[in-house]
Amino acid sequence: MEKAAQFVATIGVFDGVHLGHRFLLDKVKEEVDKRGMSALAVTFDPTPAEVWAGMKSGEAYASLLTVDERKERLLAAGMDKVEVLPFSREMAAWTAARFMGMLHERFGVEVLVMGYDHRFGCEQRRDAAFYDQIANDMGMEVVHATAYGDVSSSRIREALRCGDVAAARSMLGYPYTMRGTVVPGDRRGRTLGFPTANLSLPPTKLVPASGVYAVGVEWDGRTYAGMMNIGLCPTFGGRTTLRAEVHILDFNADIYGQTLTVTFRERLRDERRFPSVEALVAQLRHDADACRLCSSQFIIHNS
Repeated sequence: MEKAAQFVATIGVFDGVHLGHRFLLDKVKEEVDKRGMSALAVTFDPTPAEVWAGMKSGEAYASLLTVDERKERLLAAGMDKVEVLPFSREMAAWTAARFMGMLHERFGVEVLVMGYDHRFGCEQRRDAAFYDQIANDMGMEVVHATAYGDVSSSRIREALRCGDVAAARSMLGYPYTMRGTVVPGDRRGRTLGFPTANLSLPPTKLVPASGVYAVGVEWDGRTYAGMMNIGLCPTFGGRTTLRAEVHILDFNADIYGQTLTVTFRERLRDERRFPSVEALVAQLRHDADACRLCSSQFIIHNS
């Protein structure tokens, strides 16, 4: 009979899979190399924050990554396997021993790597000895990672809500991205000489602050320079809901229904109301030139 896989695991939401998360994942890989086991990341969908937000009227939850994006980045960070657990109020009532026992029995976790400030179980205990004793009682081991630095998913969300995509990039370790499906819009951009692709995004995906951004647009295996506007289109009377639309430079293809991945490179300016269509078009031409320059600098800097 083939022996079941043994894992060194870590658990968390890992929203963003940012530099702090990757420090923890690197610790998992260190333990894997020492013990000859495999690396497992355990995450949640829905997340605890989504469950608690859903219980509060009018409160919306915004994530840096969808669950599929999280899985992709966790695997790219060196995890051999990713398990996604459905968090619920019932799971929130589990004791730490019950949760750790589930990891041990169900997933073959022999070693659990915990972040320096991580806690789980309804006891919400922070003392390392508490988790060490539970693990010892069931034949497991806990490894406690040290602190990484002042990087957190909440700080990245705050930066993006202010439009500071550079600060978000420095904490994520990569440019912030949004993946969405192209849906019909009002086609006004086409009449201005700047046709746009309107993106339908996952409902919980965090959208950066309103404004105009230089972006990269990935489609069909290629990346193009682009100009993204997030806002309400005030020059034409405004909208009631925020829209994310991107003009792809030097591009002409029918992409309705296609999926685009937009990478935020630089915030160019605020969205604003222009006194005339001619003034708007002049600004869009200036923005397009800035996007081309940003694209060339970004590719050189990141190559």
